[in-house]
Amino acid sequence: MQTNKSRNFLFYMFGALYFVQGVIQAYQLNFFKPHLNAVGIEADRIATLAGLALLPFMFKWLFGILSDRVNLFGKGYRVPYMIAGLILSAVAFGSIFFINPADQFGTLTIIMLIGVSAMTLFDATADAFAVDITAPEDQGRVQSAMTGGRAAGFIILSLIFGLIASRMGYSAIFLLMGVIILFPLVMVFQVKEPDQHIERKKFEWGAFKQLVQPNYLLYILFIILAWTTFQGIDGLVTLYMSDELGIGPEIIGRYGMLKGVGMVIGALILGWSINKLGIRNAALSTVSMVTVGGLIFSRATGLNSILIIGVLWGVVVAFHWTVYATYSMGITDKRIAGSMFSILMTVGNIGIGAGETLATRFVDDIGFSGVFTTLALINLALIPLLFFALRGLEKERAKFAL
Repeated sequence: MQTNKSRNFLFYMFGALYFVQGVIQAYQLNFFKPHLNAVGIEADRIATLAGLALLPFMFKWLFGILSDRVNLFGKGYRVPYMIAGLILSAVAFGSIFFINPADQFGTLTIIMLIGVSAMTLFDATADAFAVDITAPEDQGRVQSAMTGGRAAGFIILSLIFGLIASRMGYSAIFLLMGVIILFPLVMVFQVKEPDQHIERKKFEWGAFKQLVQPNYLLYILFIILAWTTFQGIDGLVTLYMSDELGIGPEIIGRYGMLKGVGMVIGALILGWSINKLGIRNAALSTVSMVTVGGLIFSRATGLNSILIIGVLWGVVVAFHWTVYATYSMGITDKRIAGSMFSILMTVGNIGIGAGETLATRFVDDIGFSGVFTTLALINLALIPLLFFALRGLEKERAKFAL
């Protein structure tokens, strides 16, 4: 890693940036649907807002192209965007405290879209910065640091948010979010981008041709479908707990904390073993784990069983987030690092949006158990697709490792 800061400092910085994402996701994945459900907003409107909130991630590639091409105020292609995204995100999420979702649903939607867009900006540019400066042998470690940081934020704030929501109401969560999101600025302000990066002039549109090669297209198709099935399962658990089992926010927060513990365990396992295990084996294992997790959730009806499953599912989440991101780093052309990596992440976000929306909508038709089972079986059918996609992209990973 070539910057003015040490390798370990950069690992901690990326971990801190993803800690913030974990904070936001602690609300989004654990409390967003129960929160709106509690104030009387029907499932269809919740599903619509969930889908809209993912739109900025589907256009994440625009931020990638922007940061590849525009040196912001002459201060760099990555760091200034990371700073701007953090500040705007903190202001937007903090201001939601003053909004009543039932009476101001439209305002809530707009401000949430602003906050998520700002999060997407610092997410896209942090990812691009990691691709810029990370040696191939450290790609698994930096992605594990990101996943571990996100998991730590998810663990700590899931528990705290659950306590706050049960005592002060869901809206109080947003004030704390606004403060915590500013935390990584202390580290980001200290980092200077490499001089050769700031001084670059040429943006090579021709590098995008790789993305329309059959091997890349097959991988992109897999990523969309894998995220659809994964997020359909993951995004439905807390609504199942709240709506079907009548579980309150404090226990939902405990589930999120236990899931986060599993995510840390998964990140530690991968940080130590991903190079030894091999990226193909790790990816194939991940698909199998998601299928098993979905089938287990389809049969879970007791609170204790769901809490235990939460830890195991957290390990699956860590694998899902880390393995595919690591693989995508390895097939990203550094001439267009921000753009290409953002595109590969964006197609996953398309799957996330589809999973969030479709899973919630089909609950009324086939029930929670039916949705979990269906998604698990669809995911199982993706194993052959992944196998051929990875086999075809081995040369690209070897080329960009040089």
